[in-house]
Amino acid sequence: MGWASCPGARALLVAALVSWPSVSWAHPGGADAGFLKGLFHPVFGADHLLAMVSVGVVSSQLGGKHLPRIPATFVAAMLVGGLLGMARWPMPLGELCIAASVAALGLGIVTTTRGSSPFLLSGCVAMFGVFHGHAHGLEMPRAVSPALYAMGFLLSTTVLHLCGLVLGELAAGRESLSRGLRYAGAAVTGTGVVLLVRGAGI
Repeated sequence: MGWASCPGARALLVAALVSWPSVSWAHPGGADAGFLKGLFHPVFGADHLLAMVSVGVVSSQLGGKHLPRIPATFVAAMLVGGLLGMARWPMPLGELCIAASVAALGLGIVTTTRGSSPFLLSGCVAMFGVFHGHAHGLEMPRAVSPALYAMGFLLSTTVLHLCGLVLGELAAGRESLSRGLRYAGAAVTGTGVVLLVRGAGI
């Protein structure tokens, strides 16, 4: 079943498209209010960008009813982590865990199939989402609207997940594209390992 024929995936897409104009036009000073700052925060961090696209790819590889559930799990967990970060709740080794999530999700692209465990993947994605969300919340600029900032990074995350879903669906059933996507997953894993080593100061 393709992502476009899945009601849950369509709902994610519709929510992203509908919320974009309603938020941006209702708050023309979006950058100052926090929405645009939240929106672009995941995009300009390589670790966040790679992780969020990878979540979409592995969700597509898993397929079925889990296709929309895995990204939704990440987004929900990210909201929890974001609130903890905004509250300055301490989360030791947060940056290292984010780097580890990039490596793990890249490995997921290499290894995930229709027969992979959705429960293991959901658990890992939820944990990763909390760490990524915590980083977003912790780095929220002062004097901005927390609600709009959160809406921004949640919308951006949803769009990145959808990009990953599209990549995964395009590669499905096409041997050369599927192989290329798994090579890309290996590259993501390598990037995560480099980030992990740098973060650990090794």
